[in-house]
Parts: sequence; structure tokens; C-alpha cells
Amino acid sequence: MARATADNDTTLEAVGETAATMGERARAGAADVADAVSEAGRKASAAGQAAGDVAADIAQDLSARLKTVGIDTDVMAEAAKDQLGGLRQVLSDEMQNRPLRTLGLAAAAGIVLGFLSSR
Repeated sequence: MARATADNDTTLEAVGETAATMGERARAGAADVADAVSEAGRKASAAGQAAGDVAADIAQDLSARLKTVGIDTDVMAEAAKDQLGGLRQVLSDEMQNRPLRTLGLAAAAGIVLGFLSSR
């Protein structure tokens, strides 16, 4: 009986040591994964910044090229803002004066866009 108790104690100690070792390995693995995720986040942030810089450079280059041809992009942007403001006012007036007609047009546009997007 004493021998069985000693064997059980030895087995429990071995299981405890194995569990401790596995816990240490799991913590080390989790730390490695956290480091890899952190590094991936840094790289993604850097890539996003680089993409934004490239897009800004392309926009500046395009604007410069349009200006050399005689197209002033600042004037075009201001004109687009003015037209957008006018369109916004027309839509607002239409919605207030004829709400059912506006709702019908919006529903029809939604059906058409839904049909086109399902293709």
C-alpha cells in the first residue's frame, strides 16, 4: 500500500511538472503570437501611410498636369461644390413639396440598383 501511495505521489509530481512546463510553453507561444500581431499591425500602418502618401503624390501630379493644360482644378472644385449645393436644395424642396413622389423615385432607383448589382 505504501508503494502505491509513493507511485501516486510520483505520478502527481510528474503531472504537475508537465502541466507547469506546458503552461510556460503556452505563455511563451502567446507572447510570440502577440509580438507577431503587433509587428503585423506596425507593418500595416506603415503600408497604409505609404499608400496615402502615394495617393497624395498622384493627386498633386494630376493637378499640376491639368494646370499645365489650362484647367484650374481649384475653380473646378469650387464649381462642383456650388452645383452640389444647388442640387441639395432642389432635392430638399422636392422632398418637402412631393414626399410620395420622392419616395416612389427612391424605391424605383433602389430596385434598379439592386437589379444591376445582382448581375
